[in-house]
Amino acid sequence: MIGLANQQDGLYKFHASSVSPNKVSSSLNSSVCNIPVSCNSSNVIPNKAIWHFRLGYLSHQRLNMMSSLYSNITYDNKNSVCDICHFAKQKHLPFSLSESHASSNFELLHLDIWGLLYVSSIHGHRYFLTIVDDHSRFLWIILLKTKSEVSHHVQSFIKMVQTQFNVTPKCNRYDNGHEFLIPSFYESHGILHQKSCVETP
Repeated sequence: MIGLANQQDGLYKFHASSVSPNKVSSSLNSSVCNIPVSCNSSNVIPNKAIWHFRLGYLSHQRLNMMSSLYSNITYDNKNSVCDICHFAKQKHLPFSLSESHASSNFELLHLDIWGLLYVSSIHGHRYFLTIVDDHSRFLWIILLKTKSEVSHHVQSFIKMVQTQFNVTPKCNRYDNGHEFLIPSFYESHGILHQKSCVETP
């Protein structure tokens, strides 16, 4: 037990006078606390970091505000580095807009699958394949009942483009879905196939 609290209006109000020493159970590994204050082998959290841990890894700003309201809450804002916060609160950097665009129609095609639809269409379709031309931004949508139909529809689409527009797409770009992997067909038509990076738009 680290202290006593009374329930008031649905919250527990912690009494500063009842705070016990800041020892934690031996199951807590001191290696998660990368703070330049002595962390000895008895698994004692440094005084300057104990409230950061107790309050669920509260931010520096909030801890400073609380320390100004309650004198018993102390926190070293300048010398404290928490490894857990670095992993839990890190974010992706924003993706900049691409300046690279195809110079002609069907030079680059973007392919993707959407589904599984919760409610199937009137004809039983639960997926759809989207094909976007990078130059014209024209979009084709092909309804699918299963993902196994993708390779057939991709080949049919390329043959349609060859017949109707007298041109062969130069490059297909898609995610890492195995449904798009038809290397023998791409090689026979001289089409490059590119995979987008994982977890990128």
